[in-house]
Amino acid sequence: MSETASTPKTSGRLGSWRGEFDLLGVISRYGVIITLLGSILTFTVLNDRFIEIDGIRTSLNLASPLLMLALGLTVVLAMGDFDLSITGIQSAAGAMVVIFIVNHDWSWLLAIVVGLLFCLFAGSLNGLLVSYAGMPSFITTLATGLILIGTRYESADGRNITGSQDLPDIYRDFGVGKPDPWLELNTPVWIAAGLAILMWLLMSKTEVGRYMYAIGGNPEAARLSGINVKALRALGFTAVGFMALFAAVTTTARTASSVADSGFSTLLGAYAAAFLGAASSKRTLFNVPGTVLGVIFLQAVDRGLILEGYSTGVRDIAKGCILLLAMAFTRIGASRQ
Repeated sequence: MSETASTPKTSGRLGSWRGEFDLLGVISRYGVIITLLGSILTFTVLNDRFIEIDGIRTSLNLASPLLMLALGLTVVLAMGDFDLSITGIQSAAGAMVVIFIVNHDWSWLLAIVVGLLFCLFAGSLNGLLVSYAGMPSFITTLATGLILIGTRYESADGRNITGSQDLPDIYRDFGVGKPDPWLELNTPVWIAAGLAILMWLLMSKTEVGRYMYAIGGNPEAARLSGINVKALRALGFTAVGFMALFAAVTTTARTASSVADSGFSTLLGAYAAAFLGAASSKRTLFNVPGTVLGVIFLQAVDRGLILEGYSTGVRDIAKGCILLLAMAFTRIGASRQ
């Protein structure tokens, strides 16, 4: 009798515990972070060089251009758009700046300013075509990206443009630079950090950012509430061009060249970082802190696999699996809202 009487109480306690501990909720909210920490622990056990400070600094330096691109994508993705031209803009702008400095003896500052104007024009053109002409962002930016990549190839007959002897040291500092005296981080890391803070302030602390999220949630409702949807969508694509310029400068300054590359792998990495960031968000929204976390995640996995001697193909497979995992987390989070 006593056992029968105690059963409802025990069942009630178990039900209460289950209600308090929501496993799916934990996975959807913290899955990306848990996976990142697990990856760091695994790679550290496999190779203690993984946590060497100098190696971490180098990884952050290499990841900086990727973060710049991913930050630009975060803006358009937050509004429900895509931009596949960002690496095309980066490649064309990088070639333009290097050619102006090396072949035409332009000052590095003038070359960067012209490169910035070009990037802003390319981004604004995408914005006009998508926002005001009503063309789909996916196909439109794919087309403009292909045009820019083809233009970059033709401008140098498909060759890399090298300038190790002609690029001034002050320009090269944008890619490497002397480490700061406090954390000993190179210039690109601080540039990327500054851009991340700028974009975080824009997206999280201003009316413009709130309007962008409103557009991503329901463009028609945003329009009816008085938000200038077309202008803000166009602004988002312009921000992509802005970020592409910084990625172009830091990359060409580090390698002292403009590489004839389609940038497909970089494009996938930037999108993977942004989607990982969305998966780590409570409301599965594209956000700047999440994008930073996504870039750190991808760079950590890449570094760990390199130390273990895996090929580029294996690393790409791993990144693809991570993106699928992020989409699973995003789906779980969305299904519970």
